Amino acid sequence: MKLLLRLGIPLLGIVLLLSSCATLAPRQRPYYEFQGMAEKGTIVVTVDAVKEQKTVNMAFPSLQEFAKRSTRISLALTSASKAYPLGLDQIAMYGVVDGDYPRFLVNTGMMYAREFTQEHSDNGLTWFSRKDGDFSLYAPKNNTLIFTNASYEKAFEQVAAKKVLIDDQKAAKMANAAIAVYAYEPQTFFDLGLDLSQTVISQAKEMLLLFDQKSEGGYTMDAYISMDTPKLANTLSQMVRSGYLARLKKDRIPFKIADLMQMFFIEDDLVTIKHMDVGEEQVQLIKQSLTGLL
Repeated sequence: MKLLLRLGIPLLGIVLLLSSCATLAPRQRPYYEFQGMAEKGTIVVTVDAVKEQKTVNMAFPSLQEFAKRSTRISLALTSASKAYPLGLDQIAMYGVVDGDYPRFLVNTGMMYAREFTQEHSDNGLTWFSRKDGDFSLYAPKNNTLIFTNASYEKAFEQVAAKKVLIDDQKAAKMANAAIAVYAYEPQTFFDLGLDLSQTVISQAKEMLLLFDQKSEGGYTMDAYISMDTPKLANTLSQMVRSGYLARLKKDRIPFKIADLMQMFFIEDDLVTIKHMDVGEEQVQLIKQSLTGLL
């Protein structure tokens, strides 16, 4: 310190210099647990638990305080069947609930839940499993709960690996949506009422669907779907447009062709859909998958 003062550098200046350096340090983008879920053929669903409080309450009907403290629920769904649309009876699932709750309280509470039993692995891993079914869960750290209907050890390894299978740009879009669905090389998918075929789904390279609530009710959807070839992208765009028009006519909803031109875009093998109205009954299919699996 004496040396610095002899050099004529005031202490206050040093403090300001160091604080300014800290301020200018590059901020790291947040990591979302769903970024590590997108293995080939897996459907990833992530829900903003604050925007979708009613959906989360339905998923945890007997744990309202837990549901209220949740901020995000993310699911990785892998179907044993390639049949389209996606069914819930043959799905291997694991997921993560993010929220404001201490690890100690969650796990202590589970110790007193009669329907669960505590289990341990040889490498020191602990979790709770239902006595009458294939469902396991545990809070490995504060504010994080892992659950699965398959192997808890495998689910824990997937989450702990912190893979980045969904890039930061797509992840940011997913985090900002009320409900987001992502799949890399899917074999099946949710039925969104657009009359898509299993062939079209299996020819998709990547699917990203973003749902947001409208103030007057219902949802809008943004979609980014990459197909195997530009020709297939054009076919998909025509099918979605036709299905959407059929639904508008069936529901007697007025529309303008000029508005549709601003809704569907094709660039090489990528189909982009912007702000397409989606009925509550269509989004309900995804919500039922979430609440039914939990």
